[in-house]
Amino acid sequence: MAKLYVFGIGGTGSRVIRSLTMLLAAGAQVENCDRVVPIIIDPDAQNGDMARTVELLKTYERLRRHLRPEPGAGQFFATNIQTLASMAASENRPRDPRVKETFVYNFGGMDESFRDFLHYDDMPVESRYLVDVLFTPQNLASKLTVGFKGSPNVGSLVLNQLANSPEMEFFANSFEEGDRVFFISSIFGGTGAAGFPLLLKNLRNPASALPRVELLNTAPIGALTVLPYFNLLADDGSAIDSNGFITKTKAALAYYQKNLPGLNALYYLGDQSTGQLPNHEGGSKQQNNAHFIELVGALAVLDFMRQPADYLASNQPLYYEYGLERDERTVQFQHLDPGQSLRHAARPLAQLQLLALWLRHHLADTTDAPYANHLGLAKAWRDDDFYQQLQRLLADPQFGYEAWLRELQTNERTFRPFEDPALAAKDLNRVVAGQPVETGFFNKGLGRDYLRGKLNDALPKPVLPADGPAAFVTAFSEVLGQALTDKVPGFR
Repeated sequence: MAKLYVFGIGGTGSRVIRSLTMLLAAGAQVENCDRVVPIIIDPDAQNGDMARTVELLKTYERLRRHLRPEPGAGQFFATNIQTLASMAASENRPRDPRVKETFVYNFGGMDESFRDFLHYDDMPVESRYLVDVLFTPQNLASKLTVGFKGSPNVGSLVLNQLANSPEMEFFANSFEEGDRVFFISSIFGGTGAAGFPLLLKNLRNPASALPRVELLNTAPIGALTVLPYFNLLADDGSAIDSNGFITKTKAALAYYQKNLPGLNALYYLGDQSTGQLPNHEGGSKQQNNAHFIELVGALAVLDFMRQPADYLASNQPLYYEYGLERDERTVQFQHLDPGQSLRHAARPLAQLQLLALWLRHHLADTTDAPYANHLGLAKAWRDDDFYQQLQRLLADPQFGYEAWLRELQTNERTFRPFEDPALAAKDLNRVVAGQPVETGFFNKGLGRDYLRGKLNDALPKPVLPADGPAAFVTAFSEVLGQALTDKVPGFR
C-alpha cells in the first residue's frame, strides 16, 4: 500500500510527531496508507524535543518488528513506522549508503556562524553590502549549532541545501503512486517558518532535478502550521523574544497567502491560552512539556489521510481550523467534538491507558492466570525484547506514554482525560475522567476479575514464544476495546 511521509520541521514538528506516535501506539488508524515515514528536520542536533521524539520512534519501530502477523486495524501498534533506510530495505530497494538509519535529516553537525556559512569574507564587496542590508550583525554572528533562533530569513538560506541532499534524492526515488506528504511546522519561529514553504516549493517545482518529479508534482500534500500557543520567559541574554511571535506570525501568514504553490490542505492551530516556558535558544535544555495543541496537530495528520485523493485534488486549496465544544482550561474527552476527535483520539487513548494501568498495577498479581501462562508472561516480561521495548514506550521517564500524559496536564490549558492513575489503578471503573462505569450488586464493572476473565477467554491455549507478542497485542486490543464499548459511558 501507500506511504505517508511526515516532515517534522523544528521543535514543534518533533513535538507533534511525538503525539502522533502515541496515537498510533494506541491504535489510531491512518487511512489510505500502511506505513508512516517520519523525517525530522532540525539543524539543532542536540535539541531535547527532537531527541526524545527520536527515542520514542526507535522504540516503537523495534517493538513492532516482533509483531508477526502484523496487528489489525484498531489494534495497538497497527501502523508501521519506518525510517527512509529501513523502508527501502523492506521493499528490497537498493539503499544509498549516504542515507543513515535514522529518523533525522543529517545536517552534518553545523558548528559555524551564519557569517562563515555564507563565506561572507570571501564575497565581493557589493555582495557584502547586500548581505548587510538583509541580515543584522546579530544574524551574521549567530552560531548555527542550535538552529536559527527564531530567524526564518536565516533558515531559508541554510535550508536550501535540503533540495540537493542525498536524503531528499532517496525520498524522491522511493516515492510511488498513492503516496502522500505532510509537513508539520510552527509559523512563529525560525526553522519551521522557513523550512515548510521551501520544501513545498521544491516538491512542486516541475523543473526540479529530483527523481520522479511528475509524481511529486501531483501527489496529495498537506501541512499543519502552528500559530503561537506558548510564551517564553523574558531573557535579555537570549536571541528569542516571544513578544515578537505575533508579528512574525502575521508576516509569515502574509507570505504563505501567495507562496504555497500546489498545497492541497492547510491546517491552522493556535491557542490564546499561552503559558510561559523557560527561554532556551536550543540544545538539550529545549524540552518543552507536551501540549494539547500538539495532540490536536497529530489529529490533523489523521484527518488529512482520511480525505480521498480526488477530493483533495479537486478542491484546492482546503483550509481547516479546530475548535473545542467548550472553551475549557481543563480539557476532557467530553469537550472534544464527537464526530472527529472523540472517535479518533478518545477511544485509542482510553484503550492505551487501560493497558498501561493493567501492566503497571495488575500484571504482577495475575501471572498465574491462564492468559499469562499461555503467553509465558512471567519470564517473557523480564527477558524478551518485545516486552522490554513495550515497558520503555509506556514508562520511560523522558519520552514514554505515562510521562507524556503527565506533561499534558502541566500547561495553562491542560488535557486531563483520565483520573489520577493511583486512584484508577485501585478502581478501574474510574479510569476515564467524568465518565465513571456504572456498577451494582450484579455488575462489578471493569474490575480486575472481569478483565482477567476476558483475557483468559481471548487466550484459551498456549502460544509459541515467537507468536507471543502478536498474540499479546491482539488479545489486549480486543479485550480492552470491547470493555470500553460495553462498560464506559460515551464509548458505547
